[in-house]
Amino acid sequence: MAPCMLKLTLFTINIIKMAVSFNISELRALAQQLSSDLKMPFEYMTHSFFKRRMNLFLDKNGIRKVEQLHQLLQDKNEADEFCRFFSIATTELFRDPSFWRQLRKILNEKYSTSNINIWLPDGASGEELYSLLILLDEIKLLSKVNVWVNHWSSKAIDNLQNGHLQMRKHDVNAYNYKRFEGVKSIDSYFTELENEVHLNTALMHQVHFTQGGVKQKPTVKCDIVILRNSLIYYTKDYHEEVKNEIDKALLPGGYVCFGVKEQLAAPYQNRFEIIDTKEKIYSKFSFLKGE
Repeated sequence: MAPCMLKLTLFTINIIKMAVSFNISELRALAQQLSSDLKMPFEYMTHSFFKRRMNLFLDKNGIRKVEQLHQLLQDKNEADEFCRFFSIATTELFRDPSFWRQLRKILNEKYSTSNINIWLPDGASGEELYSLLILLDEIKLLSKVNVWVNHWSSKAIDNLQNGHLQMRKHDVNAYNYKRFEGVKSIDSYFTELENEVHLNTALMHQVHFTQGGVKQKPTVKCDIVILRNSLIYYTKDYHEEVKNEIDKALLPGGYVCFGVKEQLAAPYQNRFEIIDTKEKIYSKFSFLKGE
């Protein structure tokens, strides 16, 4: 079954009969059932985040009866949209410019002559991917890097493949790019088509997309994993699961970038060293090559 093909059971229907009003136990049961049906980790989402997004989805679709929700989610496209709705947009290109400057330094110093693999386990709305591709292009490494990107929604993947960019923060994007100290104009990387803005698709030549989450790892070991500030919407149990999967996917000596709101706690301190305390960039110990 595709990750976002929903098959509502009687159990799910009974749980949702409270319509827009849920107590904690009802929300927890609903999240567990949705996790089973959709293969997306709703059960690990924080209570406040799951409740807020669920209520927004119900209101957005005018759902007041269980039959409406049932009918909506039987449609695979609507179920896919449901998954996309629970993936939070990144909103900015080159968010935290100091991180991108540090990543550029790492790439120039360690990988300037190498063919490497970079994995983004959460493609979100594309800004992290597009920022990475622009960076790689500017340091002449684009042809040497395979980029692997995951997303729960097939529609979101279509948007990413087309380089679709939401333009509501154009001024912020331009300002971030300036602080990143890019060598061109940010506008030179995008084309306006029918009132939408798209990244130059020539930059996407070596980008590979997978529908699913962190368990759908790339078919190759990776040199760098970028998953910045995505775990704040999930419980600590899921943090451990994600970090285990990243550890498995990452080559010894490789880097993982979690972002300023995350950290890598024990027992991973025995497997990783901190490279940048502020940006939460870690390197996997090279002596683990024997694993």
